[in-house]
Amino acid sequence: MIIIDDFIKDEILLNDIKNKKDFFGKNGNFMWWNGWWNNQADTLKKRLIEYIWRYNSPDKSYDISGFEYWTGVYGDGHPNTDLGWHFDKDELHWKRTGGQENDGEIITPEIGTVFYPMDTEFEGGYLEIEKSNGEVERIEPKFNRLIIFNAGGDKHRVTKVKNGVRYAIAINLWQAVPVAAQEETMAMEKPEFSIPLSIKSNGLKGGLS
Repeated sequence: MIIIDDFIKDEILLNDIKNKKDFFGKNGNFMWWNGWWNNQADTLKKRLIEYIWRYNSPDKSYDISGFEYWTGVYGDGHPNTDLGWHFDKDELHWKRTGGQENDGEIITPEIGTVFYPMDTEFEGGYLEIEKSNGEVERIEPKFNRLIIFNAGGDKHRVTKVKNGVRYAIAINLWQAVPVAAQEETMAMEKPEFSIPLSIKSNGLKGGLS
């Protein structure tokens, strides 16, 4: 696991996220991007992913097909205040191959990311991660903190949020494209802005390099 505080140095990017009213959607609205080597970062969320994983990643060793990402909002005035124990997997593939009752096949992401882009006050909302020895590590959801961990291998949860609202974005890196992305039932963001030709990437073929 890697934890980096004060991760984003680009104040413009942080302010853009802060000021974009629809950056945080409904919980469970999963989206897919097949990476800057295939399509440009033409939305704010994709800009954030590119900032993290293309330009500032502490580990570029992953060979991936793309990114699954979603936002999570927990706390006062919202439908959810916590998130129970789970590990991330290709849910649709697991259900179609048997699910809980018939031992469905589990396919997991290469690695997971959680980032906290909003400076708000609240109580609780810790990310708890269960280690292989059964011990639980509790991580405070601090503004501008990046967490990289084995989201597909380690059970994790979000503890109850009180007296405020916790905002986060989660990003999973996949080698095997999830079934929902293959079938195009996972949400695909519409472009929010055009990319000047002068800064477009030059034919990258995959991975994080």
